[in-house]
Amino acid sequence: MNLTRVLQPYVCCLGNPVAGNPTQFVMYRAARDCGVDWRFFTSQVEVDQFEIAFRGVQALGLSGVALFEPFQSKAMSLLDSVTESAMCLGCANVARLDGSSWLGDNTLGTGIINCIEPLLEASHTAIFSESVDQESERHSTILVVGNTKIANAMRLASPKLAKRIGLVSEEIGDQPKRFELVEKDSNEVKDSLGFASLDEFSQSGSRVGCLVLASVPNAAISRQIASLSWSKSANSLVLASATEKQLRLWRDSVKGHNVNHVDPVELMAHQAAADFHFWTGVYPAIDLIRDSLEEYMQW
Repeated sequence: MNLTRVLQPYVCCLGNPVAGNPTQFVMYRAARDCGVDWRFFTSQVEVDQFEIAFRGVQALGLSGVALFEPFQSKAMSLLDSVTESAMCLGCANVARLDGSSWLGDNTLGTGIINCIEPLLEASHTAIFSESVDQESERHSTILVVGNTKIANAMRLASPKLAKRIGLVSEEIGDQPKRFELVEKDSNEVKDSLGFASLDEFSQSGSRVGCLVLASVPNAAISRQIASLSWSKSANSLVLASATEKQLRLWRDSVKGHNVNHVDPVELMAHQAAADFHFWTGVYPAIDLIRDSLEEYMQW
């Protein structure tokens, strides 16, 4: 990374609105703990002024930028290159100066993988000595319901887990039920575990080890999900924000399966760590990131 134009690497966080966003606070803590001399600041930018603001970041020789909504999609055309993950998701949440050009990335897939992978390992360890089908448990499916782009971003983030990531492209919120079969050739569908519906997944005989939901499922879909074959120790991660009532109803629907529901802060922490690594090349301690987020949100 070219740091010759600035005395210290600076990252500007751009969004609208930005009030209450913890990024600057968390990144400052991470930089101090990791001993890297980076600085972060936040700027609220009017929507029609975003391109000017981004060009200003580039002209000033800053080292990176964090992109909040509604600018993550708008930034794509202003970057010199983007990663496969950003291309897959259609937006970038981080960018950095690489030599004389700007590279954009989207760390959501990496954040999800880094969040759930330790849980999968812990689940496997916990059941290892129990009388269960260990081979089936070891290869249980990481099932993504409701978002093709997220499933593909997760596959890009972890080639090791890619073949365990299954996708059901099904609307799961409070709307009429409809299915969308992912259009790929038969070999590709087999390799990437694409399913037209939850019923098709159920008929495949696969077991859910981890469930990633784009949003909280409605009552009908919750009942379908609850009836799937679950791993001995499964996990559930809801990506979209939801009310406590919505989350409680969802959790109640799978209570009998001893599903561990991942705290949204955990995903935020892992994605923030991936963002920090993208800019600095250093991975901060996840406990520090989590503690910083929790402290900030208590204010």
